[in-house]
Formats: sequence, structure tokens, C-alpha cells
Amino acid sequence: MYTTKMARRSTTFRVSGLPAEQPNHTLEADLLSLIEKNLLDEEKPKIHDDDTKLTIDIVPSCYDPVKESVALVDFRNWVPNFLSAMMENQPEDPGWQAQMGSKDLNFDCHFFGFTQLYKPKEPVTADIIAIPGLDGHAYGSWKGRGNLSRMWLRHFLSKDLPHCRTMIYGYDSKISLHAFNTTMDYARGLIEEIKKIRNSSERPLFFITHGYGGILLAHCLVKAVQIREDSDPMASLYKATYGILQFATPNKGMVIDDMKQITEGEENHPRNDLLRDLKLNSSPLIQQLDAFKNLIKDRKVVSFYETRETRRLELDSNTQHWRRTGDYFTPVDTNTSLLQLPDNIEEKIPAATDHSGIVKFDGQYNATYRSALTKLRQFEQDAPSAISARFHLQSTTSFSESRSTTPVPLVAGELNPGDGWSFYRSMESNGSQDRIEVMDESSIKERLSE
Repeated sequence: MYTTKMARRSTTFRVSGLPAEQPNHTLEADLLSLIEKNLLDEEKPKIHDDDTKLTIDIVPSCYDPVKESVALVDFRNWVPNFLSAMMENQPEDPGWQAQMGSKDLNFDCHFFGFTQLYKPKEPVTADIIAIPGLDGHAYGSWKGRGNLSRMWLRHFLSKDLPHCRTMIYGYDSKISLHAFNTTMDYARGLIEEIKKIRNSSERPLFFITHGYGGILLAHCLVKAVQIREDSDPMASLYKATYGILQFATPNKGMVIDDMKQITEGEENHPRNDLLRDLKLNSSPLIQQLDAFKNLIKDRKVVSFYETRETRRLELDSNTQHWRRTGDYFTPVDTNTSLLQLPDNIEEKIPAATDHSGIVKFDGQYNATYRSALTKLRQFEQDAPSAISARFHLQSTTSFSESRSTTPVPLVAGELNPGDGWSFYRSMESNGSQDRIEVMDESSIKERLSE
């Protein structure tokens, strides 16, 4: 007779700055020794107990894999005292620094920037980038609620899509933070980071987005298609993008009353402008949606939408943390979660869960995970030939043959024959200020014939 000790909830830290030239087993041993030296005496037995032991996974750095490795350190059901402060003070806490040999290491739990989740097998077939939503977490937003604390992008895709380079992107979007970032600011930050990690411009690119993360991606792709210099890394972003899985994206806005509770105590809270731009049917979102829908008609899009209500935020008087323990409501309804494109362009899949749970899978048996995996596998199979054609095949069809003789605007709106076709170039959100620029007809032809 024996009993099985079940794993409990875990907390994951990222350790940056490890020397890539050392073998993984050496890095794991050295890092374990460093951690053990900083534990309190009463904490040291925990790292060897099956119920509380820590695990270390060494993964390549997204930014400089030749020189640097990264560690993902999981503490099961506890956090050591020397790392606990950053848990309370994130995202403001810069992390915990230590020296290991000649290298300076940094421990963090915010996961800002890009983090690769496993080392793919060769040949690498595609890059997968996952972008969380507003007030989300680069790692935690994708972690299951079960006792095993599985993070599907890491624990499931490493087995089911071993040839894909899977990365998460983190950005500082905490609502309570006194920051005045706009959607454009966040999109610029994402674009800048993508430039740093794309070492193969023609490698197929798949995006997975949750909530507001889909809004950021749309903004980035609209920007990417404007790039005219072939030398710019972003010029290839649009061509390399093959498929998108968007989970509960508020394409037309969302109910913001819930999040406004966090800022309502301060009339001039800097987050109010961002929240106002995300309300249902806001002008900036509708304009971006029109542009985005026209730019992805030859891409593969899968839209997952929630079918259960979400609990409202309530302030826990004991911890002073916001928890979803309030009444039920629907932050993103089906109408706004879908792009409303034809089924051959946009597949529409209901998920029997709420807004937060739609990207949290406890096991590979989860129905929504199985759907997502099926689509990603199809992307992986079909993308190489399609992406290669975009980069290398020159169109032999003239513009007049491949387009209707009646000009069709890329964005809905009035046409001014004297100005050419109206085309959404950029949207700068600053209060209610929106900007629509116009490209002349020759420029439009040039972009569409690429």
C-alpha cells in the first residue's frame, strides 16, 4: 500500500544572465547551490521534499541564445523568503540580483519582454508568440487552475509542438499602476521587442492572444504593413504572419466598469484614458478593426469566445488585493469577440468557460486546448509553402487584372477621387484624438502587389 503525493500550486521565477557555454546540468547544479545558500535554515529541507521541492528548467534566451541561457525555477507550494518581497511589490520590483562566477544573474517574476519556454527540436518550423491581456501576466495568464499548475504553452506544447519556438511576451499593464501608456505605446514596445528576437525573417509566425493582447497585435500588424524599407525587420512581420489564435479579443471594445473600480477613487488617474479607449464601440477600436479585417483576409484566424459569465472584481479588505468574487457579468460578448469574417477566413469556436479561464487549461484533454492544438498543427503543416511564396514568388498578374476595376477602399469610408484611396495608416490615441492619413493610389498599388 502506498500513497501518491500530489503536486500543489507552484510559483515560477525567471532567472536571466546564465552563460550559455556551460552545459545545462552544470547550470542547474550551480543555480540550485546559489538558491540554497540564500535560504533560511528552516527552508532548506523543502527543496528536497517531494511536496515542496523546486525544479529548474534551462531554456535558450530569446535575445542572445549563443551567449545567454535562462532558467525557469518553480517553487511548489512555497516561495523562499529572499524572493518573497518581489511577489508583493511587482511589477515595480526590479528583481533580485546575485553573482554566479563572473556572471550577474537576475531573478524576476514579472516576465517582462520575451521568454522562450522550451528548447525546440531541429529543424525549427515556426515561432509562436503569446500575448496576454490587460492587467494580465505573461506567464500566469496561461497557467491552469488545477493543483498541478500546468502552463500549457510550456508543458503541453513542448510535447505536442516540439519543433516550434514558443515564446511569451510580458508588458506592464497593471491597471492600478500610475502609468499613462496608450495602446500605441504598448504596440511600439511589442514591435521593438519583436525586432530583437526574430533571427529568421522568413520563419512562419503564429500569434496567440488573450483579450487586449489581440488589440495590440492588430495595431502591430497595421503598422507592419506600412513599412516600406526592406531592411527594416518589421517589413517581414506581415508576410511571415500565417495564423492567429485570438481568445476573447474585445475587437469592438468591452465593458470597462469592472476595471474602472480600480481607478475610480482618483478622478485624474492616468489609466482612465486607456480604459476610455477600450469601451464598447469606441472610435479608435472601430477604425483599427476595419483596417485589421482587410489586412488579414489571406491569413488564418481562429476566434475563441467565452460562453460563461465572469465574476466582477471586489477588493479584499484583508489583503487589499482585487479578487474576482463579485456578481456575474460578461466583459466581452460574442459580437465583439468575433471579427465577423467569412468562415473560410475566420473559424469561430465557443469555449465553455469565462473570460479569464478561456486560456487556462489544466490538461491536454481540455476540449479548447485540443481545438487550439489542432489549429496550430495545421498552421505548422501549411505555413512553410505559403510563407515561402510570399517572400519569393513575384506576381505576374497586373494590378488591373488582379483587382476589380472599381476601386474598393481598404477601410470603410467615403472616397475622395482627388486624393486616391483612403487607407488607414496609423491611429494615435490621446483622449479622443484620432488620425487618419491618406496614401495615394500608386502607393496602394505598390503595397497590394507585394
